[in-house]
Amino acid sequence: MIRSRKVAGVAAGAAFAAALLAGCSSASADDTPAVLKLGVPPGEADADYLDMLEPLAGIIEDATGIPVELTETGDYLGIVEAMRSDLIDMAIFSPFPAVLAQKVADVELVAAATGAPYSSLIICSTESGVETLADIDGDTTIAFVDPGSTSGNFIPKLVLKDAGVDIDNLNETYAGGHDTAAIAVMQGSADCAAVASQLWDYMVDAGALDESLVKKVAESDPIPISTVVVGREGLSEEIYQQVADVFVGSTDADVLQVMGGATEVIDPDDADWTIFEDAAKELGVNLEDVE
Repeated sequence: MIRSRKVAGVAAGAAFAAALLAGCSSASADDTPAVLKLGVPPGEADADYLDMLEPLAGIIEDATGIPVELTETGDYLGIVEAMRSDLIDMAIFSPFPAVLAQKVADVELVAAATGAPYSSLIICSTESGVETLADIDGDTTIAFVDPGSTSGNFIPKLVLKDAGVDIDNLNETYAGGHDTAAIAVMQGSADCAAVASQLWDYMVDAGALDESLVKKVAESDPIPISTVVVGREGLSEEIYQQVADVFVGSTDADVLQVMGGATEVIDPDDADWTIFEDAAKELGVNLEDVE
């Protein structure tokens, strides 16, 4: 198994939606690549995470009989664009952009992870003066993770909107990763940030976040799906099935861990996508109804 160089992506919210809605080129049907390129999600593409993915890549390689190459990506749009161009065959995806990509770019949802203790946090500097979400206004600098991130963009914006914050006039930026968004708050380059709850726990336990400098201000409801395995249009149906057989119903600790610490991996048709439908409608994202 080989680690490839990073595939560049565009990190802009409007560009993400516009590029997805523009349509995609068709790949040849029943394509069986000589090497199966597995995309790594943005903000997670570090050495430790790739090391953790190596056993998973080995399982997929054994199941399909095809060498697996881990491919770092710059952002979620980078994954979609790479899949359109056949530069990536499959990817580990965040649930919201996975569904959006399925509807507008014909990617295949292969497996969905559930049961992870997973939510979105709004964290703020203790020096920011932000005590509640009502204190966030156009003068508050807030770092989101990535335009395609579920817990680092879509869900926290829904939380802010529901609290009465004018999300169309946020003083926002995209940090590129959950860790970099959190560090931006601690270092004072942002007043607040949106991050996954697991990231907060990990960074506090590791001593990377000082709770005297950064505090939780709000938390979303639990997010029912942590991770989705997706495949590009035109990839062999046999490969889809072989990979689904690896994930769906698996009790393998490595598989569950890499799927966001899930307790179960299920068929996407059996997953509850309601929170993502509701978020799409509230945020004005063009997402068709999910069956």
